[in-house]
Amino acid sequence: KSTQDKSTQSPHSKKARPLSRNRLQFGNIAMRYYPGRGYKTALRLFRKEIELTRGLLDALQTIGYRDSQRVLTPRQAQVIEEYLGEP
Repeated sequence: KSTQDKSTQSPHSKKARPLSRNRLQFGNIAMRYYPGRGYKTALRLFRKEIELTRGLLDALQTIGYRDSQRVLTPRQAQVIEEYLGEP
């Protein structure tokens, strides 16, 4: 296997996990959308962008999103990416 294949696999299982709990943490996603910003600033800007992007907050709330969430579901992360594009 190439080194790229190894980097996408979890050391604890034989199957790759495309969206691990760590990747779904709200703060980690915020930092991906706002690299080079401080953690708290990235959180604030990301939450504001979710609020201001037409239809995004409604779409997220329809699938159970709450403002206080620290970890997103895979579906919630997917919806954010559909509206905002890849970070």
